[in-house]
Amino acid sequence: MNSVIVLEALDGVGKSTVAKIVAQKLNAVVYKPSGKIKFATNKAIEIPYGSEERSDAFRKILTMISYEIREISDSYTVIVDRFYASWASVEAGIGNLRISNLSIEDWPVDLINPTLSIHLRVDEEERLRRIGARDFQNQRELKLSNDQCYRFRVLRGLTRLTDCDVDNTFRTPEETAKMITQIYWEKQGFEISQSRFTRIDKSQNLDYFQNYSSKLLI
Repeated sequence: MNSVIVLEALDGVGKSTVAKIVAQKLNAVVYKPSGKIKFATNKAIEIPYGSEERSDAFRKILTMISYEIREISDSYTVIVDRFYASWASVEAGIGNLRISNLSIEDWPVDLINPTLSIHLRVDEEERLRRIGARDFQNQRELKLSNDQCYRFRVLRGLTRLTDCDVDNTFRTPEETAKMITQIYWEKQGFEISQSRFTRIDKSQNLDYFQNYSSKLLI
């Protein structure tokens, strides 16, 4: 199986654009859901926001998505625009899940575990500016704007279920994609120096990746 890289973020952060550039840099493919997934998603969206029925519907869709990603990763490195962390963080925001129970170490056994997961973030004022330019609103976005506690829980959930946070506020999509590919190669055990990859022995430093990624936390 090839690598799976997941970009998690709120709307307006620029993850879709960054995902395409990362895919180009790694000669990967951006996952696109099948018609079956799109149909199930459209049906789930019609269910009242915050309801247990809606939560269950989207959780089942994640299992379907995971199956498709796994199949694609047999042949290609896959870049995914949102996955489990986005669903779980919203559930934590609503109160259906406890933030303290969200952990990469407790990843659901029925879902493919990403090689690398990144939480993309931008300054909230900038994010709202971008969304405003798209005239975009949905139930989640309205709740993010009107409920600060909900917003905090969602962002905290995204951070707990990803390897590291990357600030995309003052970087171009190209710069952000370059940083993500570097994090990916570092986690794979390659040290980047003058555009060359050199294999390193991470067993000599068990905190290697944690120390590196902590510098990127907001």
